[in-house]
Amino acid sequence: MITKIPANLSSGLLPVELFDCLPVAVYTCDHLGYLTFYNKAAADLWGREPELGKELWCGSWKIFWPDGTPMALDSCPMARALKEGLPVIDEEIIIQCPDGTMKNLLPSPVPLFDQLGVLQGAVNTLLDITEQRQGEKKQAMLAAIIEYSEDAIVSKGLDGLITSWNQGAEKLFGYTEKEVLGKHISLLIPKDRLDEENLIIDRVRNNKNIEHFETVRITKNGQSVPISLTVSPIRDQKGRIIGASKIARDISMQKQSEAQLQKLYDDIQIMNSRKDEFIGMASHELKTPVTSIDAFLQLVQRSLKLEDKDKELVFKARNQVAKLISLISDLLDVTKIQTGKLPYTFTSFDFNDLLKEVIEVMQQNHPGHEINLDHPAGMLNVYADKQRLEQVIINLVSNAIKYAPNTNKMRVAVLEAQHRLQLSVQDFGPGIELPEQEHIFSRFYQIKKPSGNASGLGIGLYISKEIIDRHQGKIWVESSPGKGSTFSFELPLQLQN
Repeated sequence: MITKIPANLSSGLLPVELFDCLPVAVYTCDHLGYLTFYNKAAADLWGREPELGKELWCGSWKIFWPDGTPMALDSCPMARALKEGLPVIDEEIIIQCPDGTMKNLLPSPVPLFDQLGVLQGAVNTLLDITEQRQGEKKQAMLAAIIEYSEDAIVSKGLDGLITSWNQGAEKLFGYTEKEVLGKHISLLIPKDRLDEENLIIDRVRNNKNIEHFETVRITKNGQSVPISLTVSPIRDQKGRIIGASKIARDISMQKQSEAQLQKLYDDIQIMNSRKDEFIGMASHELKTPVTSIDAFLQLVQRSLKLEDKDKELVFKARNQVAKLISLISDLLDVTKIQTGKLPYTFTSFDFNDLLKEVIEVMQQNHPGHEINLDHPAGMLNVYADKQRLEQVIINLVSNAIKYAPNTNKMRVAVLEAQHRLQLSVQDFGPGIELPEQEHIFSRFYQIKKPSGNASGLGIGLYISKEIIDRHQGKIWVESSPGKGSTFSFELPLQLQN
């Protein structure tokens, strides 16, 4: 860097090296406007090192007026100070560095004359006010946001006196800014909630925020309004907490919606309860005549001769009645599950004995289906409700027959490991799509049969899951389209003393 100052400008000045130590940008020009000196701070500010004696008026790469309009070099403050022979004061410019950085500067060019009053040159100091201007823009933006926010934004001192009040606050509480400035914030607080203010101030003093605190405040006309309150500490330039900023949002509509939703929920619960009661009552009332029909059919069946052709019709009728009784029983169970009244009777028994009995009956009822049973030898003692587990096994085997009509085989297997037993019922049907697997244990969810039609009420697997859950077990399905399905449940074994 060339730092030589012409003799006619250096007389009486501090040594040149001292200028490089100054944090403020300083440079000089001769009477024609050519740069004769600049310090390190000026080069850093410009982002370049101009060539002394060849560049005119300023070392900036590009100069703009405050509104962003390009400024001609001969119109810059230094050029005008030399042309007019007068200092240029309080005229802001914007410069652009070679790397594209924009900076706000406040130049102060002062012309220099000799003892005879002849213009010898000028000295200019450049004050970087970029951060100040950015801060002002940010403050202006924040002030606009605060002023026109729909939320009430209020600031107060630690003494509780209101120091600012936006339009949102005026709209929410009804007071004008003039009416509340300098007044205590308790003006807005119901008497039975005055303790809240002390708690808020204590949290603010301890540098803690309050977020979405739901409370009630009083408007100018005495109306109570529910609000959501967010409070943050306000600090001075030294970081000391001097007050609090409050954002209050009117949640009247939200509270009304919540009340309406709660009422709707309560109404639905009442309707659902009445529905369950009706299903329970209807199922109970239906069970008696259906059971009677089955008894009458049994009497008819016994009175018929073996070769009577009507005997098969009675047999089919009894099968349909049995299905109807099973559906009614399932509906009763669902109702009892919903009310928490499904009865359980826990006893100790051998799970293998139960399983063999169930499979034997199912095999007799479905002679065209081959059920392969695989279970470990010995006893598998469980402490469970025998009737309910039988209900689950029958449901899983029946589903395997129902949803795999084009196959005549299935596999029922039992595994024992780590004091638990696992029963799996595997069919070789079309399988179940993944989206259906996610809902298969839900109440009233029906899987379409291979024919495309839904079957049953969609409650068998729901009841099975409830039963297994009550036994501290778990039930699940594994399936792939075209590869069949395997339904499994796991139960704890009874530990032997």
